[in-house]
Amino acid sequence: MRYPWANNVLLILLIAQLVSGVGALLAGAERLQWVIWLHVAGAYAIVVVMVWKLALVAHTMRRRPRLTISRVSFLWLMVLLIGALATGFYWSHSGPHYLGGFSLLTVHGYLAIATLLLSIWHIVAKRFVFRIPAARNRRAFLRLGAIGLAGVLFWRAERSVQAMFALPGAQRRFTGSYETGSFTGRFPQVIWLFDRPPFIDPAHWRLEIDGAVARPLRLSLDELAPLARVTQAALLDCTGGWYTTQEWSGVSLATLLELAGVRDEARSITIESATGYARRFDLDEAGKLLLATHVAGRTLDPGHGFPLRLVAPDRRGFEWVKWVARIEVNTTGAHLQSPLPLQ
Repeated sequence: MRYPWANNVLLILLIAQLVSGVGALLAGAERLQWVIWLHVAGAYAIVVVMVWKLALVAHTMRRRPRLTISRVSFLWLMVLLIGALATGFYWSHSGPHYLGGFSLLTVHGYLAIATLLLSIWHIVAKRFVFRIPAARNRRAFLRLGAIGLAGVLFWRAERSVQAMFALPGAQRRFTGSYETGSFTGRFPQVIWLFDRPPFIDPAHWRLEIDGAVARPLRLSLDELAPLARVTQAALLDCTGGWYTTQEWSGVSLATLLELAGVRDEARSITIESATGYARRFDLDEAGKLLLATHVAGRTLDPGHGFPLRLVAPDRRGFEWVKWVARIEVNTTGAHLQSPLPLQ
């Protein structure tokens, strides 16, 4: 059977969407917005190539209408892919919408993961990638370039149309998130995956600072209070599709590290929650990180991380560790962790 070029291009685009999609979850700083641009342009490119792909599917079904496990799985693959595209486009054009308690942006991510898993099975089962003649592969590469350019043009047209008609999507941040409750102290209380908020008794809570330090510390809330002299506005961007800018008050991480005396061999810092959830940062970032005790002039609620929450500008929400209980100074680099937390 002659292998359709659309399969090659669609496969490459799906892989690119996986990579850029993960990158989009990590990109909080504006200097990284090109990752999201690639992801959106890639989505439009998939729409373009789907015109040919669906035509090929219809032609094959007319010639051999018999249903097989492979064909049923492929039809489900198309349903999932169309669902992932539809939820992504609807979210980015018409504003924040929710389905069963989940934002459509989150639903889009789940559908994308399901599409990827079924795509892997379909590719292995049909062994397409092992039957691609070199000459045809070169032609597919040229077509990929043309379709990618079409995706970029559609993306730029989308932004212009949204601005022209003042659509809700024109107000979203480059990450796809929509503003909520800025400078009010009222914003969603969310957790990452399977993390669970603990009950914390402030009278018994202690912040431990250890690792590669000269003087390990164990501070109570009363001992921390005189150090909490920093107030700054910072933007929290959640991967669930919302962002908020709040005024946070607390103690600079750099101040605590100075008190503990960081040793010369130190390379990174791990901020750990009372739940065991933790994220690691380069030591050079300590000056930008704040351990907040208050937001919008009020003591943190338990759902927002009482008694201590990390404020990490230019980082996505899952990096803003709540219920901070320990700071460990490491002699290894910040790269020694999963890009996305696994718990």
